[in-house]
Amino acid sequence: MIIEEIDRMLNRQVVFSFAVDLPITAFSVKYNMPMIVRIRITREGGYAIVNMENSPGLDDSDLKEISKYDIKRSRDAIMVKIDLTGTKFLQGFTALNAVPSLVVDGVIVHDGYCYIYFRFHENDEQNVTKALRQNFMDFSRYAIQYIGPSTGAIDVFKELSEVTPLKYVEITSSVPPSFMNITNDPVIVNLGVSWTRELKYLLEDEIRAVYYDKHSLLTDRNSFVTEISKKDHIYETSFTNPLIEFFVKQASENFTITLGMPQKLNGKTFSFSTIVPLIVLPDFFDTMKEAIKQFREWDIDIHYVRDVEALEST
Repeated sequence: MIIEEIDRMLNRQVVFSFAVDLPITAFSVKYNMPMIVRIRITREGGYAIVNMENSPGLDDSDLKEISKYDIKRSRDAIMVKIDLTGTKFLQGFTALNAVPSLVVDGVIVHDGYCYIYFRFHENDEQNVTKALRQNFMDFSRYAIQYIGPSTGAIDVFKELSEVTPLKYVEITSSVPPSFMNITNDPVIVNLGVSWTRELKYLLEDEIRAVYYDKHSLLTDRNSFVTEISKKDHIYETSFTNPLIEFFVKQASENFTITLGMPQKLNGKTFSFSTIVPLIVLPDFFDTMKEAIKQFREWDIDIHYVRDVEALEST
């Protein structure tokens, strides 16, 4: 599985927290409904997608408490979109994402506190602590819950799954020849057709990622590359991929969360995985069904679906 290959590639980890005073936080506390959150950055600003379990005891009148937000409700989940444009939080979150090796694993809101989990490479330690110090230390009840050696992506997702059950989904596809045009893809030009990467974020049609280059083909001489660790062959750069872009954008449009998204190219076989909250798993498979229709040339198929708790740390 791809997640096993990238599990401990980033060797440092942080969990930090702060108090959140918003109507949706009060709603979460009142009904004892933890929230899992995904932050999306746009050129104009950004927003949060929030998923929480749909309690059978809630009726539409209860949802009036959070009526200022865009809300969707399914049989299993309450899904909310919150505009963050212009907020101090979004400014700080954007600054964190600017750290080249930093990959956000998850955001949880529980009992009135927001907890942010991320991994990074030790060479970015100073950049990380600076971003936290300059952007979050003034937040109410701010605290670093953990900073130290990374326990690995799998253990992070297992911890998040204790708050809301999560599924690991891995998808395989066959890249059509038209997309393997190396003259238009600097990543394929330099890395060829064998690499692994972790998604950082999507901004319009540009996707930032951390690359693990076991063949030492990338160097900081490439103008499009940021070197993270020459010794460990880790770099950051951008890429385009219509399939990944579709899944990320569709999830946002449906107000559903997908966490992580490690990817691997081996020859023409392109694989990627994601972590999906159990409460929105049917919504994810609606996206999967639509992807199969729209990307017929890619020959998309499901390779693994597992409970996160069943994954084994490396």
